[in-house]
Amino acid sequence: MLFKRLRDLYNENEVLAKEYPLDEYFPLLQNFIAKEVSLGAEYLSPYRFALSYSKSPKEAIRFFLGLTDSEHIIKQQFKYECDRCGKINIIKDEESLFNFKCRECGFEDNLTSSPDYLSEVKLLFRINEELLEEVKKNLKDNPLSNVLQSSSAVLERGIDEEVSLESAEELIYKDGKPIGKRSMELQRKIRRYRDIMYRG
Repeated sequence: MLFKRLRDLYNENEVLAKEYPLDEYFPLLQNFIAKEVSLGAEYLSPYRFALSYSKSPKEAIRFFLGLTDSEHIIKQQFKYECDRCGKINIIKDEESLFNFKCRECGFEDNLTSSPDYLSEVKLLFRINEELLEEVKKNLKDNPLSNVLQSSSAVLERGIDEEVSLESAEELIYKDGKPIGKRSMELQRKIRRYRDIMYRG
């Protein structure tokens, strides 16, 4: 399932295909997802991916941004802590992000009200539900006991850093080329809201 979905994405996204060759990155991604799911993860960390395969964090973040062009692989979500009550909110779309309303206390905030907003919003990479279920089923049939040890060692080193929306935005373009349509659209919306903030 993962190979077909990744191949389909690569056929649509030439920049991703050129920067992250399928024959090199498919086995890495497949192994990484299996390791993370075996640890109970539903979200993937580009920082742990980078550490696991000796890639630079920026390279890994850009790869994951490209993967979000296919919600059949990874779905982009956002994490934001309410300024009023401290509740962590998982936000599924840009509209809800830019017009934030806390699920706990009802506090409303928006991108135009705080210049620090983009650095406070964290970008999450959630594994597609069908893909997640298939990986779990495969793990039941073929446990990864030897892989678990190496994954645990990675986690113990504290590589659980989150990607801020601000830092991700800097990686969308490289040599004038966007890594994906979804990221490019998100950046366009961020810039529109930023313009509103500076004009207001």
